[in-house]
Amino acid sequence: MITLDLNLSYLSKYYNISSSSLEMYRNKSIKEIMELEAEKGNPLAAGFMMQITKDPSKLVELFQLVNPRNRFLILSNMNKDDLTNIMALLEPYQIVLGLSIFNQEMIIALMKKLEPEALSKVVLKKMSPDKFLKSIPEKYMDEFLNSNKIDRNILNKGIMYVDEYNLQKMMEKTTGQACYEDKDTILKKMSSMKDDEYKNTILNMEVEGKRELILGILKEKPELFQEFSADAMTFPFRTMEKEEILKSLTVLETEELLPMVEDLPQEVMTLIATQIDPKVFAQVLVSDFKDIIAECGI
Repeated sequence: MITLDLNLSYLSKYYNISSSSLEMYRNKSIKEIMELEAEKGNPLAAGFMMQITKDPSKLVELFQLVNPRNRFLILSNMNKDDLTNIMALLEPYQIVLGLSIFNQEMIIALMKKLEPEALSKVVLKKMSPDKFLKSIPEKYMDEFLNSNKIDRNILNKGIMYVDEYNLQKMMEKTTGQACYEDKDTILKKMSSMKDDEYKNTILNMEVEGKRELILGILKEKPELFQEFSADAMTFPFRTMEKEEILKSLTVLETEELLPMVEDLPQEVMTLIATQIDPKVFAQVLVSDFKDIIAECGI
């Protein structure tokens, strides 16, 4: 039985149940009370579940769902799948507020659970691609350039944005000899390279050249930003304050934020779900959780 702080006057007012009877029904569930009253010939009690289902606002009043403690106690009887469905009804700011119980390191770890599209939205709302590239280690650029989605055709388009000096430095590192050739000559030589040689030459660019190359790729195909790993996309947030990180997450919709919270410990999920609007919660209860309603006692 779920022991809530119930509005007992509600039962007296709407179901003609006397105070002495309510005292006698102590420790019984709502379902048991209404069954006993129906046996006594109370017609209002017999139609309790039907009335509650038709008008969830009555459930808000009876169960005092405006009380967060009551919402928490009811939610504590739901499984993780149910809690995930409840959290899907929250506003984005409520999910973000729930995440504020964690420290910066944990929030960043949870951000890595976001879908690439959602995580890239957070990053690009916070900073430009150029600023992002200047804030991450070179190894993450190499990972990006080695992605299966970054084929030679895409690299050919991106390399057009690399200046002549960085292309010369790339060739010098590849061949071990000084390069004074112009950009067109270098690109022509590269066009005759086999794929492996071509890719290795690309990876021999200096960091500045790789930034120019990647910015060129993203100009041609902005959606490829999602090919950066979660580690790469969350790297710049390591130097931010927790409040700044949380503010960045508000760009997302509830369904985009759910991967951050759906695998949390059940008690934490319950705490976050407790923020649900009482009226919405009542509608969910009468629609999908009549068994839980029946378990709520005085």
